[in-house]
Amino acid sequence: MCQLKAARPTPFLMALLALVATACSDLGGPPPGEPEQPGVLLLPNVRNALYSEPVWTRDGTELVYFAFLPTNSTSTVINAVNVSTHSVRQLYAAPLILNSRRSNGDEWIYFEVADVTTSGPTNSGLKRLNPSSGAVEAVPATFPGYPNDIVIYADERFLVSNSGFFNLQTGTRIDHPPGIPASFSPDGTRVLYGVNTGISSAPSPTLISLIDGSSQPLHSTDYFALAHRWVSNSPQFLSTTNDYLAGIVRLYEVDGVTGTRRDVAQFTSTSGYIYASWSPDNQTLGAWIDEGDIGKGTDRTVLYIIRPGSTPTIAVTVRPPWDAGPPSRPVFSPDSRSLAYFYPHTDDSHSLYLKSGI
Repeated sequence: MCQLKAARPTPFLMALLALVATACSDLGGPPPGEPEQPGVLLLPNVRNALYSEPVWTRDGTELVYFAFLPTNSTSTVINAVNVSTHSVRQLYAAPLILNSRRSNGDEWIYFEVADVTTSGPTNSGLKRLNPSSGAVEAVPATFPGYPNDIVIYADERFLVSNSGFFNLQTGTRIDHPPGIPASFSPDGTRVLYGVNTGISSAPSPTLISLIDGSSQPLHSTDYFALAHRWVSNSPQFLSTTNDYLAGIVRLYEVDGVTGTRRDVAQFTSTSGYIYASWSPDNQTLGAWIDEGDIGKGTDRTVLYIIRPGSTPTIAVTVRPPWDAGPPSRPVFSPDSRSLAYFYPHTDDSHSLYLKSGI
């Protein structure tokens, strides 16, 4: 009587089985170019988010965003998605909507609207929207030269554009050199501004008085486009240095008033790409960083959570290949405990993710 015995696996068979097991285990993870542990998917395939960041409502229950209508690529809408139920409601529609900004600590969201013609946008105007009541109001038409960017003080008193301050209560205006507004000092007496110094030069960081328009030049090596926060009434500018030979990127802060420099974190990277923002309480930095080395196949894009004085932690990882561009800057919730971001796809759509427990 013949007795059958199991054959001993050959080295080739063992290697083949290991390869199959690895491939099967990969089936449950995200495909290359998609986020790993991205958080909660609030919205898939938002049609063209207009390269804008989502805006939190003051109570932290909704995220307001801009998009093209699915059935009409020439019309834009302002929608709000509830972060708990994921329900979406339309707040406003217009031919072209851009440049959203919520006033500091208040409910109103300011945005620019325009008509679309073959020669470009026309009849631009500035409006503000209250997500809770649905009210939409026009900002006084006496404010000329509608801004490319705006900041609004917390008491709805001052609106600052690229060329002047406008007091929404008194109707008075203070002109100043053209530039880019960023934020108000905590005491509300000055605004951080990037004054244009030349076509080929980065705007020069400056504090401008809301009382008399006087200015104070500031220290900075990298303007404040990367990220900034306020410590007391002194702005702190986030900046980087890149040692490409060593494959290291360092983050540091510069005190705009004193020029004092302080190290924040260091990463292994051969790329200078960073998108970052501070939480409302100014204690946590969220930063997308291109990490690793493309030539060695170790490159990835990582969303780091950085608290000065502590070791950075990884919130989200994206591995190559990616062809749709970088994620949007992370935007913290009002309580600084969650953040939201748009993730792009190759078909020009975006997915909106919420990462909680930061």
